[in-house]
Amino acid sequence: MIYEPSEDSFLLQKFVKKYSKGLVLDVGTGSGILAKEASLKANLVIGLDINKNVVKYCKKNINGIYFFKSNLFQIFEDNFFFYDKVDKKLEIYDKKKVKDREKLQTLVKKQIKFDLIVFNPPYLPQELKKRDIRTEGGKKGYEIIERFLNEVSNYLKKEGRVLLLFSSFTNKKKINDLIDKNKLRFIELEKKHIFFEDLYVYYITKC
Repeated sequence: MIYEPSEDSFLLQKFVKKYSKGLVLDVGTGSGILAKEASLKANLVIGLDINKNVVKYCKKNINGIYFFKSNLFQIFEDNFFFYDKVDKKLEIYDKKKVKDREKLQTLVKKQIKFDLIVFNPPYLPQELKKRDIRTEGGKKGYEIIERFLNEVSNYLKKEGRVLLLFSSFTNKKKINDLIDKNKLRFIELEKKHIFFEDLYVYYITKC
């Protein structure tokens, strides 16, 4: 199933609109709403999702954005594999798109770096044996975010930034500690109370 846009999506969307530029990566793209918003200002947008059905849906319904199946940043670990996927994707475009193709080839041949990385993660603590990957981030709720924060610096330009959303159910202190541990810094852009939880949007940069 596709994660339908909700309060968290709409909260993060307004900051994606504000900060998108250059090359943007949307991790856990879901419905693609944030990738679409980013594409209005960015030069190029790539959307990733662990769910192959999500990727299939986005490819079918959203034009001008490159969607790939990936567990967080896994697809970038082998640049040749990613290049092959990108190249195949671009073969369906007409010759007017050749500049985009050349740009992607250049990006992938280097270690790819982004101006903005957006992540609206599954952030709720796991309740049942089988985890709902759309909403649950592990037994404590922050495990997926922890993996993301451990790796994100590798894919961020020197002046790049991250937009991260999470909930009060996720353990805010733990998120702050993980950011500090990975030599990152943050600004809390917004806190919004919804029903039984608070939603936080963090603006994260390298120290």
